[in-house]
Amino acid sequence: MSLNDSAYIRRFFSVYSQEEKDKVRGHAFYPSDYLSALLPEDILHVQVVRSPHNGAEFSKIDRSRAEKHPGVVRVVTAKDIPNNIQIGGMGRDGQLILPEKHVRFKGEPVALIIAETLAAAKDAEKLLQIDWKKDSEQPPQVVEEVHVELGRVVPTASEERVSTEFKFPSLHARYLEPESGWVVYSGKTLNFHIGSLLSEAQRLWLASVLGLPVEAISAQEAYLGGQFGGRQQREMIAFLAISSWLCERSCCLSLEYQNQDIGSFGYSGRLEIAFEPRSGRLLELLGELSIDSGSYEGNAASYLKRALEHAACIYDFAHVQLHGKVLRTPSYPRRALKGEGLTAITWVTEQLIDQVAKKMEEPTLEFRIKSCRSNADASQRVLTEMDRVEKPFRLISADRTRPLWDVKEITGRGFAFQVFQSSKSQSIDSLEVSIELLVSGSFIIRTSNHTLDLHMKGALADVAASVLRTHPKAFTVVGEMRDKFDKARRRETYPEFYYLAQATWHAASGLRERIRSVAESLLRSKEVDLREGAVVDLATNRKMGFRELAFTSGAPQDLRASYLLADFDRPHACSAGAVSRVSFHPLTGELNVDSVKVVVDAGPVVRRTGLETEAENAVSWALAALFSSSLERDQPIPTSLDGPDEVTMIPLEYPLQTYSDKPPDYFGSRGVSDVLMSVVLASLVTAIQDAKDQTLKEIPMLSEFIYPKTLPQRVNMIPFRRPGS
Repeated sequence: MSLNDSAYIRRFFSVYSQEEKDKVRGHAFYPSDYLSALLPEDILHVQVVRSPHNGAEFSKIDRSRAEKHPGVVRVVTAKDIPNNIQIGGMGRDGQLILPEKHVRFKGEPVALIIAETLAAAKDAEKLLQIDWKKDSEQPPQVVEEVHVELGRVVPTASEERVSTEFKFPSLHARYLEPESGWVVYSGKTLNFHIGSLLSEAQRLWLASVLGLPVEAISAQEAYLGGQFGGRQQREMIAFLAISSWLCERSCCLSLEYQNQDIGSFGYSGRLEIAFEPRSGRLLELLGELSIDSGSYEGNAASYLKRALEHAACIYDFAHVQLHGKVLRTPSYPRRALKGEGLTAITWVTEQLIDQVAKKMEEPTLEFRIKSCRSNADASQRVLTEMDRVEKPFRLISADRTRPLWDVKEITGRGFAFQVFQSSKSQSIDSLEVSIELLVSGSFIIRTSNHTLDLHMKGALADVAASVLRTHPKAFTVVGEMRDKFDKARRRETYPEFYYLAQATWHAASGLRERIRSVAESLLRSKEVDLREGAVVDLATNRKMGFRELAFTSGAPQDLRASYLLADFDRPHACSAGAVSRVSFHPLTGELNVDSVKVVVDAGPVVRRTGLETEAENAVSWALAALFSSSLERDQPIPTSLDGPDEVTMIPLEYPLQTYSDKPPDYFGSRGVSDVLMSVVLASLVTAIQDAKDQTLKEIPMLSEFIYPKTLPQRVNMIPFRRPGS
């Protein structure tokens, strides 16, 4: 392992890819454009019928009049679905694909109308009769409780405490376009045309709903959708699949904007830190946390547990005692967005750590280094690197007593650190990768996972090339579900990339030994090795290219190797730290984010560009989460103009070439995006606290916190700097 001296630096306006820029400018095609212009002939249209009530019962859906309407092919209710299972998380009492007799929120789907035209489907919706019986209003209900306790109470002669209440409400992801797409029905198979590839989990889930083999469900690869447009909801793909399968025809669907409420879980609670005033030792972390799951709790308890388990961040508390509650409220069901759980709690703990450091009159970074857990190796490495890059920069303490006519900006610097490691051991059942040397001299990599995008294919080629000592362009990667693969053992989860990389390394290693064995026979030498796309006799320096070797051997089965990865636990933890600098104008309250610097230890990273993208996305997400949602409507949403001039990402390097003979314990890390988002947001919060000398208790930041209390607020006062303003 070596530290990277040439940090990755990119200006903030490059956060968005060319695809996303084209969408904003109106140059790109949306799925809805395809729906209007490029749909196949003789395709059916699906209209979703939704509940008008926040909680209601029904005993009968009369569809007789609707089905007789001209152009209507079929009306689908819960009784028509082969396996009407949960559509969201796998928690108890979850939301079904279509409800059988009760709905919990306004907009919950209750039926599907499939017709030759969209107009006919909408007209038929007015003829559908449902005997609604509205529920009485219910207060928020506690449906589950989670308790986390670590360590023990340490007796001490004296102690001090710092505490704060906090609130992190639901954040809403709004789409530039309505979710839309179509599915082509052909010979008992379904081929989706949507804004993103179907994940392996989605394919397995749809197969269980319809009772189909997984091979019958596929998706057309397209660049539409993605990070900017949002991932396809299970709701849409489920309705498309069910409609097409039951009618045995191709179907299309476009969801309305108002029914695409993808709000995250909302959090609120209180944290308290007890510390020893003489030594600064962290004694206790106490607190309570509630999570608003909406009308269906789904997997909210698991994210609540994640938040409680990571509330201590990287710090060595002698005793941690936290209590959490899952609340069910009559609203749209919440979803887990990126960074869920960690982002809701890290910023609170880091603010309290800053307060303890201030009471101890110690520099905040030095106090964090002193208080880090001794057994957290990855976090220690991140702290060491952060100390190295930040040592040349020392801030002069801000003078907050200066007169108002002194326009010198008030600056602040904030740090945040977090490490993610799931405490729940989740393992995959099996994953197979095979590699074959073809007669052409090129290689083909086959995996048991169908969901492979171009980035993943390129990364797997890099891994295999490092082992077989050739160029990555010599490899073709395909997802191919083999008949011998034990389908009965598959789960709802699907193999993630680091599993594929691990299995690819072992398959390539097995093939390398087979190539050596064949080469030893052909070259009649025991001193054979692989170098630069050829086998080499080390004794005579005679070379034989892979193409010549494959053609001469005449035994293709000897140039093929596979590896079955079974019961493999979660990979190594990911640790990251961030430092942000902000400045406030003392008169206008104008806020500027000057810089964001991130240090991350994610293990041997194969997809380096993916890591860089995650760092940039973390900055843009943190700005939006911190500043935009609670502002007045005449105040602008943060854009790239409001971001820092530079985003610096410093990864701890693990060169892939060093693992050509011996595999690493893991490739990559779990939870990279979660950790990066939590530390960037928390570093911005602690930087603001450093500049304003106030504790932030709510995210998004309220305008009252931004503007000086001594000045009257004006409508045209905005918290972001604009060029020329």
